[in-house]
Amino acid sequence: MTRILIVDDSPDNLAVCTNILSREPYQILSAESGAEALLLAERERPDVILLDLQMPEMDGFEVCARLKAAPATAHIPILFITAHFKDGDSISKGLSLGGDDYILKPFSSSELRARVAVLVRLKQTVDALVQKNAELEATNHALADANAQMATAQEALAQLAVTDPLTNVYNRRFFDLRLMETFSLMQRQSAPLHLLALDLDHFKSINDRHGHQVGDQVLVNFAEILKRCVRRHDVVARTGGEEFAILMFGIPQDQAIRAAERIRDQVAQATLQVAGQPVQVTTSIGVASLLRAPQPNQGPEDLVGAADAALYAAKHQGRNRVIVDTLK
Repeated sequence: MTRILIVDDSPDNLAVCTNILSREPYQILSAESGAEALLLAERERPDVILLDLQMPEMDGFEVCARLKAAPATAHIPILFITAHFKDGDSISKGLSLGGDDYILKPFSSSELRARVAVLVRLKQTVDALVQKNAELEATNHALADANAQMATAQEALAQLAVTDPLTNVYNRRFFDLRLMETFSLMQRQSAPLHLLALDLDHFKSINDRHGHQVGDQVLVNFAEILKRCVRRHDVVARTGGEEFAILMFGIPQDQAIRAAERIRDQVAQATLQVAGQPVQVTTSIGVASLLRAPQPNQGPEDLVGAADAALYAAKHQGRNRVIVDTLK
């Protein structure tokens, strides 16, 4: 039900206004002082406030200012009722403080009911707008959350598209793309480029003896060692079953070789426990380096070929070693 708060220090005036407005489907609240009006307005949240301007201790101007300053009551329409302040300055002051309308004593019953009805409709309109704004804000928040979730999902999908699902390093497709991009960059910057080709020694025998589940765990452990032994922005990729590659750009050749030896050493020292039995592996590594801008007839495939040849030499020379080749 629509609630009307009447504020007047005169009981007779309260009774007159209450009698007139009681003919409408309103719940009438009353206050005989500004302080009481503020408490009632905060607690009851009326739809319209009829406010006498001239009251002791706290006049209607101050009550209006306080109501409009409080978020809970700022949107309640205020109808000033006055008999003494008929000059334009007082009326202007009241309206400038946030009052919505005024009525001069004496007034007719029909005029009071009409003015209150207008403010009731105004309050209903404001409430509807507030509700729509709240719904819109909730919708905007929901859309923002949905967009954030979509962005996260798209990022995850993009990451899955370039990641090996078992070892969580890059896959062959991403590695080939990054190799082409880096080779093109090197043609402009002439910074050293190194490709490490890595292969686990006798990996087939591990699968045959312990099963593919153990073999998969060996691959996961191997990939973790690779990531620990290189820089964050070096590209570590699984290019085949037990074959991996690392792309390093912009460092001297001796640093790339030290990284390869560090990998070889940590792999040889790592032990995987399977049913209480240790499983140890070693790795062979071929390092191919291009130390200056490539020749016009050189391409990424030449670097790959040199790294593969160095890896083959490491295998042929007894495994668990690093062989280096420098492109001319």
